Amino acid sequence: MEVAIKQKTRRASYWSAAWRRFKRNKMAVAGLIYIIIITIAAIFTPLIAPYPYDEPHYAYTFQPPSAKFWFGTDDLGRDMFSRNLYAMRNALLIGFGSQIVVLIIGVIIGSIAGFRGGMVDTFLMRVTDIMYAFPTFLFNVILVTVMGRGLFTILVAVGLTGWAGMARLVRGMVMYLKHAEFVEAARALGAKDSYIIRKYILPNMLGPIIVSLAFGIPNGIWVESGLALIGMGVRPPMPSWGNMIGAGLGYIMAFPHMVIFPVLTFALTLLAFTYVGDGLRDAFNPRSEV
Repeated sequence: MEVAIKQKTRRASYWSAAWRRFKRNKMAVAGLIYIIIITIAAIFTPLIAPYPYDEPHYAYTFQPPSAKFWFGTDDLGRDMFSRNLYAMRNALLIGFGSQIVVLIIGVIIGSIAGFRGGMVDTFLMRVTDIMYAFPTFLFNVILVTVMGRGLFTILVAVGLTGWAGMARLVRGMVMYLKHAEFVEAARALGAKDSYIIRKYILPNMLGPIIVSLAFGIPNGIWVESGLALIGMGVRPPMPSWGNMIGAGLGYIMAFPHMVIFPVLTFALTLLAFTYVGDGLRDAFNPRSEV
């Protein structure tokens, strides 16, 4: 009981200090605000978008930005603002969703390998090394080719190719924490392994795991856009930043708005997640600031 109380007090102080350090990073806070705004916009996209993403307006093809079409229109007269909102929604869905897959697989494999050790650890880490060494983008192309080009299959494919780094991270932390004083004290009091992992080890790994996920989300968005750019992403007319940029490149000299807006929102989103990731890393590991 005393061990549990001390751990709860220590964790509360740890999270409070991390939040204070994070707030001092102005770019990270700005990135977090931007992410919150676009996430809310993504959730309510069907209500916010002025037009359906696939609705053509043949009398208004290649229109520049205006009061009627805020981001202009494409070669079929489709509203670029609406398409950009849906592309952002799809990107965030894949970015966040793929990291859920990464979290589940990586934490399970890393925890088992680190806690059990021995032959189990050796076998799981060799599998992890193989996954880590395989060209990620090529593996995504193969998986999407086999499973199909839907949003869910791309989400799963990105997650299945990204868990190796998480597994390594979790394994290392488990191997360190399982010999910590508070874990040894809990074990001496008769706590079972499953209880120790759930109550003492996993809560103490949350900081580094959150940092890893924060950097993993933009990677998922990048992979999804890259797949769409080479024609392996979501099927048109479903918008993606990748297929919007690819379609606009052929008209970039005459109608630059077709490329500028998707590139701008894509770049800002990746930059925001990167700043938040940097802020979280410094918040959870203050020594990295030195």
